[in-house]
Amino acid sequence: MRGNDRAIEKKESGVSTAPKNVSLAFREAFAHAKAGELNFPTSLDASRRVLKAVENPDIGLATLAKIVISEPLLSAKVIRLANSTAMNPGNQAVSDVRQAVARVGTDPVKTLTMALILNQLRQLQRHANTRELSNRLWERSVNVAALSYVVARKMTALNPDEAMFAGIVHDLGRFYLLARAADYPELLEDPAALARVVGDLGARAARMVLDELKLPAPIVEAVLASGRYGQTMPPASLSDVLFVARTLSPRPDPFAAPGAPEVDAGAAFGLDQSAVAEVITASGDEIYSIVVALES
Repeated sequence: MRGNDRAIEKKESGVSTAPKNVSLAFREAFAHAKAGELNFPTSLDASRRVLKAVENPDIGLATLAKIVISEPLLSAKVIRLANSTAMNPGNQAVSDVRQAVARVGTDPVKTLTMALILNQLRQLQRHANTRELSNRLWERSVNVAALSYVVARKMTALNPDEAMFAGIVHDLGRFYLLARAADYPELLEDPAALARVVGDLGARAARMVLDELKLPAPIVEAVLASGRYGQTMPPASLSDVLFVARTLSPRPDPFAAPGAPEVDAGAAFGLDQSAVAEVITASGDEIYSIVVALES
């Protein structure tokens, strides 16, 4: 059969090689991307400046409060988190940003700032397919962050604030890939192909984006290792905490293969789900309060 005949046959049958070719083009473009060449949308610049300032280990709470006050959305989030059940067990509400910053500390402010960045990336989506995936990924990230905080605080000696931050950034690479997929409109028309591409490239994207944001090495390594469980109970490492939170999150992974096990996957890695489930059930109010503070 001649080339023209094959093309006519494909056209008549509705079969197109365009999505496959675009998928390959997207993969190839990302394969040649280098750290330092990743550009975030300009609307994220303000949030990135806040994140960079908060990452300064020498920053004092007074200076941090001034930075937070300059960003109204961040101010609202910090006050809400300071008054949450998790951060305010004595039910002593604060309405002043300086008091709120003093109560929650530096690490939770980093988490809230990153939540702003993720939410901005989510809202940048114009295509229906990427918008739906971004919304589902956003809901999952918020839930994983809240679960990570509670699991770390109730079951380990690890820093729960660090665990919450790791939870909110654990899918940042896939958020970034979705944002970049806007340059490949034909790929956006094939949700299955888009999901495969983003799922396949997620780990490398996470490494590049987290390094570009100059996040601490322990956070980066925990995120990259969070797909494996150390088979100890209670969880022994930050990556173990992330694994537990990801496995038991009520929000499913939007890029998981159809029919793939989620909660049951933990048992195969030695995760005592009943022990964790008991802690999570007893901490329902705390988890909900963190989710609300991050989402609002």
